[in-house]
Amino acid sequence: MSKIATPSALQLVLFELEDRSQSHLIALYDLAPRYVFASRDGGRSAETAPAKGNFVASIKREFTYRGSTFHLTIQPARLTKMVNRDDGATQADGPTEIEYEVFPAEREQVVEHVVRRLAMDRSRLSLGGENRDKVQMRFTLYEIQRELKAVGHTLSIRDIRESLTILARSRIIIGKPAEGVKKGRGANLLESTAFPVLAIRSRPDLIGDEGGDEETHLQFNPLVSSAIRNLEFKPVSYQWLMRLKSPVSRWLYNRLSAEYDYSGAEAPGDLGAKAMTLSADEIIKNSGMNVWSRRRDTLRAVTAAVDALVEEGILTSAEKLYDKVGARIEAITYVMLPSAKFLAQVRKAQAVESANVAAMRAITGDARRPSDFVPVTPAATVETRARRAKHLTQEPPLLPMAEAG
Repeated sequence: MSKIATPSALQLVLFELEDRSQSHLIALYDLAPRYVFASRDGGRSAETAPAKGNFVASIKREFTYRGSTFHLTIQPARLTKMVNRDDGATQADGPTEIEYEVFPAEREQVVEHVVRRLAMDRSRLSLGGENRDKVQMRFTLYEIQRELKAVGHTLSIRDIRESLTILARSRIIIGKPAEGVKKGRGANLLESTAFPVLAIRSRPDLIGDEGGDEETHLQFNPLVSSAIRNLEFKPVSYQWLMRLKSPVSRWLYNRLSAEYDYSGAEAPGDLGAKAMTLSADEIIKNSGMNVWSRRRDTLRAVTAAVDALVEEGILTSAEKLYDKVGARIEAITYVMLPSAKFLAQVRKAQAVESANVAAMRAITGDARRPSDFVPVTPAATVETRARRAKHLTQEPPLLPMAEAG
């Protein structure tokens, strides 16, 4: 593998984390229900046969984030594969190539989590594009495979390559409707794929799981790049994300992490933070989970996803408030009490965010969010890492960075 470029911007240095038990949450992007979970056991991508008109219809969803409603459109990726012909052709004619369309599913969700974790390694990210405002990274498929194995997931090189391709070709449109206009007429916050640029070097003489050590290059979409530029990311537990088996449980953990703060505590040792309340219907709508034909099966799946957070120690308890018609359960509201372990993770995230703000101020002398990536020399990169490490061990949290403008 060729030498990875040295970070050329302060924000890329601040995106790094030495603690490999952590990952970064980019709240709006990571809470959008961007995956299609086509089967109960998840896993493989949701391959779909073309409908009339020779294309598969996009999936349209609506979700809420911090009191605002967003519209989401997921367009499938188009791939090709070789299949045996069934039109009476002889064996000598061989297989034929067909096109098919596929939505990103749980497999792609896990692979994207791993890519994000690798992106936090030292000197992993660099800037590209004409204006040096595109965040990109290089890695090998073997690195993805090793990291997946380390967190209890097993995928072949072929499957990893396919997952990355799906993420690079499945288009995501996130929009927020403007006031006083018809649905769908608002401005789009994102209209891109997860990875708008993907280059996987391949050799025609290598097949299957061979070729995993060849260099891969990708570029993050504009929403992720702008979040990195603006320091709008926060550490979450990568270990918890990888241990949670249900994609709905992973979404719930992200939702708690995005919306929870420690402001309810009077002192560092005080665990007086308030519980969070979510209804089953809110979870169903906002997570993108499957809905079964029988309501009770859907509610059972939601309850299992919530209970998994209790089992992992993320929640101390999750009280269920049932709305019944006779003996039939029509709705459930969950009152979720965060655990001491979860609150410790929240404090850790706030400390890192505070250290990032301090490091940015030390370089720019400005309390506002940067409007551009801030260039740094190799010497300033080393100093920034040392300054942030010292801040995390010695300094109290700062106030959040002010908005630019």
